[in-house]
Amino acid sequence: MTETIPLLARQPIFDGNMKVVAYELLCRNSDLKFIATSDGDAASSQVLLNAFTELSIDEVVGTHKAFVNFTRALLNSPPPFSRQKLVIEVLEGQQVDAAMLFSLKQLHEQGYTIALDDFELSSDTEGLVPYADIIKLDVLALSAEKLLAHVSHLKSLGITLIAEKVETYEMYEKCKALGFDLFQGYFLAKPRVITGRKISENKQSVLQLLSALHDPNAPIDKIERMIARDTLLSFKLLRLVNSAAFGLSRNVESLRQAIMLLGLNKLRNWVNLLALSNLSGKPHELSITALTRARMCEMIATKINQRSRPDSYFTVGLLSTLDAFLDTPLEELLRNLSLSEQLNQAMLKHSGPEGKVLAIVQMHEQGRWQDIDWDQLDEMGINPEILAEIYIDALRWVAETMNTLGISAN
Repeated sequence: MTETIPLLARQPIFDGNMKVVAYELLCRNSDLKFIATSDGDAASSQVLLNAFTELSIDEVVGTHKAFVNFTRALLNSPPPFSRQKLVIEVLEGQQVDAAMLFSLKQLHEQGYTIALDDFELSSDTEGLVPYADIIKLDVLALSAEKLLAHVSHLKSLGITLIAEKVETYEMYEKCKALGFDLFQGYFLAKPRVITGRKISENKQSVLQLLSALHDPNAPIDKIERMIARDTLLSFKLLRLVNSAAFGLSRNVESLRQAIMLLGLNKLRNWVNLLALSNLSGKPHELSITALTRARMCEMIATKINQRSRPDSYFTVGLLSTLDAFLDTPLEELLRNLSLSEQLNQAMLKHSGPEGKVLAIVQMHEQGRWQDIDWDQLDEMGINPEILAEIYIDALRWVAETMNTLGISAN
């Protein structure tokens, strides 16, 4: 890793089947003074572009497209990314003049995909529309009437529409009904809470397994039987245990053998993840989010010399997404698990050492780097460059782990 790697985060963009089709890349220079400023989009974009001369974009977005913010200055220079990989996202609020339109015309003719960010149709912006393949509408900024009018007009032009700032599943469903093609926002990590509906049978069984896993008094026989009831879970667990990740010198052929050889403590978090990823109706990306969050928490804990308890940090990161998997408020779910009060409060109130690390990871996840207590991190021996490296390493590790676990996209 080089010191040129900026603070990066990615936000998924979904289709109507909740499959990821692209990621928008969020970026800040890792200079602390720069992070503290609210502007600097141009510099952020340039930093990001420079970073990918050192860092493979595939490590960050895999096989998906990357949406990258471009200011008018960057539009004048051919971007160094593959036309098949890059979506040029034209930032809102820039002066639209003949020079900008000429740059967009050239990029369009060269085969680049062009998106307009936070678009609102006006006499100033209408000249951008002929060059746009994709237009993003901020569903929180536009009134219901304006949103409907924009969708109706732009869809008639054959433009792909992205609903952005989609923060709840209710808004996601409304945007689908309006006719949006793609969806972006933090609704994935929120529960789809439906008042008056009981937790479904398959979710109940997962919750019962998680409860047993975290109950120090639960007999091993009981846990083994619960895992064995789920054939797919058993198969994936045995495949994982026999993978290079565990480095065992002999093949493990039964759940009992796996538990006895490795111990329940070592297997617990993997069973947690596999059980949650087996839930029907939940997008593949949620498992990626959960595992990335867990791995970052674990890696930060290791960096700050919490080597005696990195598993607890991994657990907190992983189970902080439990409400999104089970569509039930997290506080209610934690009452059914036998976790320590310290870990419960870490997830609910970001208290204690695990909670503080979880808060940092969640702020990083959303690109809220200005909200991170960098002084506190510095005391732990972690600067912005190290945090950036942790994130990239976590993405790489998650991709390898998901492949080993046999968790594929829906």
